[in-house]
Amino acid sequence: MSITLLEDRKLVRMTGADTEALLQRLITTNLDKITAGEAGYGALLTPQGKILFDFLVTRLPDGFLFDLDGRVVEDFIKKMTLYRLRSAIAIDLLEDRVGYSFEPQPDGIRDPRSEALGWRLYGPADGWQPDGGHEDLKARFVAEAIPQAGVDFEFGDAFPHDVNLDCLGGLDFAKGCYVGQEVVSRMQHRGTARKRLLHVEGAEALPAAASPAEVSITAGGKTVGTLGQVSGNKGLALVRLDRIADALEEGQVIEVMGIGLKFSVPSYANFSI
Repeated sequence: MSITLLEDRKLVRMTGADTEALLQRLITTNLDKITAGEAGYGALLTPQGKILFDFLVTRLPDGFLFDLDGRVVEDFIKKMTLYRLRSAIAIDLLEDRVGYSFEPQPDGIRDPRSEALGWRLYGPADGWQPDGGHEDLKARFVAEAIPQAGVDFEFGDAFPHDVNLDCLGGLDFAKGCYVGQEVVSRMQHRGTARKRLLHVEGAEALPAAASPAEVSITAGGKTVGTLGQVSGNKGLALVRLDRIADALEEGQVIEVMGIGLKFSVPSYANFSI
């Protein structure tokens, strides 16, 4: 049963008597719902409600394990150290690696965002396949409309609703207060999310973006969104719903770099165009 290394992911362990109580006041995930052998999806937000870090989080016997983007792992540790103050909490960057498999694994943890993403593995990577760009996993991220920071959005620049965390189990609206909770609760109850992550299909292969907002989507000469992850002629786009709706109503051609586009909402969506 093949396990493939995810080179760009890192692991941070937080342990100690005060860990769960502190994290429950900080992150969007309801830790009460995570049992041993399971993972939750969530984020740490700014006080203004924007995503600082997103992650998978797993319960340990004495704390929690965070699986997150390696580019921001040091910033994550610094932020958690700041929040820790004098609490009895240890924060450690682990040498263990992150892998994935689309086949059941004895020590695997099911990815909570979609069954299609398979299992996550944490360990020394003995016998694992090298990274190789994991195009198979990227194609599933696109097919399942799973947002990826650094491609679909930048850390610190997107609200959770923008990239559908509310539909993917990344936000809990019943557990009580956490950083940024007031803003996201207001967006939830008032239905004020203007941006959303949508499926997009091109008439030909779509251009890959090196960073979010690098490739603009236009209609009638005006920007209506940006292209994110792509796999062949399919991709994900972060768009203004009102501008897309207006363009469709007016019969305008919506395109990216001259390629005509069609849009659809993800199967999990609780919103429409």
